[in-house]
Amino acid sequence: MSICLSIVLPCYNEADNLPLLLGGYRHAWPDLPAELILVDNGSTDHTSTVLEHELSRPEYAFARVVRVAKNRGYGHGIYTGLQAAQGEFLSFSHADMQCSPADVFKAYDCLTAQPDPSRAVVKGKRGQRGFNASLITNGMAVLASIILGARLTDINAQPKLFHRSHLARLTSPPAGFQFDLYLLYQARRAGLAIQTIPVTFGERAHGQSKWAFSVFSRYRLIWATIIYMTRLRLGTVK
Repeated sequence: MSICLSIVLPCYNEADNLPLLLGGYRHAWPDLPAELILVDNGSTDHTSTVLEHELSRPEYAFARVVRVAKNRGYGHGIYTGLQAAQGEFLSFSHADMQCSPADVFKAYDCLTAQPDPSRAVVKGKRGQRGFNASLITNGMAVLASIILGARLTDINAQPKLFHRSHLARLTSPPAGFQFDLYLLYQARRAGLAIQTIPVTFGERAHGQSKWAFSVFSRYRLIWATIIYMTRLRLGTVK
């Protein structure tokens, strides 16, 4: 049976979250030929050991591992997983337990209900967030829309889901956290519709954010993203 949906989760030092994550996907898994690709994105903790142990269990036969020897960034991990995916539709989300597994399947239902699913992207839209988080998210979306000349909202909300034909448009993907921005911008350039579904962005069960662990790290990423937007607009990245 051919695979309808591939779900890619980049995992960088998420060992303590993985049992909960897999349990969540098992609970949400529908009667659908799909695969879960866990990208061990150059982890330096015991992620590989946990994955080997958990995926030896028959109830997780829907999941497999793709390993990246050295971490080159969030975007590189996602892109590596997408290239290994076999599904007609491709998706990615986070492995930190802040994003509900059920939202991926909600996004799949939304996309496949479109008149032409190959001409649309479905993404999450977060609600019930604090003032500071909403200010940064909305501010970056407005700035991206102005710089790039393409309306974008809640750029980093998960999941993202699209037909595999869109993967061919991702010819120069960024290795870092700008991957979501790049994917959506390329969708806008190609004239794809961007549909949203409401999602809840929860708290981490274990560990800390890989980018917002300090005020300095947060604003360093914001500045790097603004530079990246400008390069996209100027055409120095495709």
